[in-house]
Amino acid sequence: MKTILKSFLYSFYFAKISLKNYLPLILYLVISQFLIMITQNMLLVLVFFMLYLIASAPVALNIFRNIIAEENIINSYSYFIGKSFSKLFVKKIMYLAVSMFLIYLVHIIILSPFFPAEIQEITPYLYVLFMYMIYIYTRIIFILPAASINISKSLKDSYVLTKGNSIRVYLMYISILVPYLLINLVISKYAGINYEFIFVFISILMQIFFTVISSTLIAYIYKDFFKEVD
Repeated sequence: MKTILKSFLYSFYFAKISLKNYLPLILYLVISQFLIMITQNMLLVLVFFMLYLIASAPVALNIFRNIIAEENIINSYSYFIGKSFSKLFVKKIMYLAVSMFLIYLVHIIILSPFFPAEIQEITPYLYVLFMYMIYIYTRIIFILPAASINISKSLKDSYVLTKGNSIRVYLMYISILVPYLLINLVISKYAGINYEFIFVFISILMQIFFTVISSTLIAYIYKDFFKEVD
């Protein structure tokens, strides 16, 4: 609870003093959401999601390096472009994304014979699988804070690092993820045509804040539990 509260307080502080660091991210989301609303293309949604992982890297790097390496917060987006640790970080983001997709695919293939035939009945199973995938994610995500300080770790390294703390880490991450998903669900449900752009902008701000607070939480957990192992 202390770590979560500390993450919230830090996130508001970060949002206040580093506008230039995350402003390009807001512009990216505004443009991408506008194009998605016009085209209604699901493939474009996937492309923009993958690009967001890269576009948000300077924000996550700023937070990770401030908390873990105790460097000053940099009120700049371009500062992190081209740095050696930034290249490693982006590489690990892609590695993590592809790994999560393959892990999810393997689970779907293995479990598909046990799924009900009716599509409506599959939904609860998919929710359970989603929550389990989040657990896997919280065990292997620590390759990212390590990469932010130019340390290359494998998924196995991260998995081993979380041993003994995995449930605690998972519950802390869920405690910020579930409210974020519920708020977005409410927004998408009640967003009328007349106020669609307002709700979209609120969703964008929510996404930015979730990026900040989730990065903050992971950074604090890494520093508190795992840094001494390095």
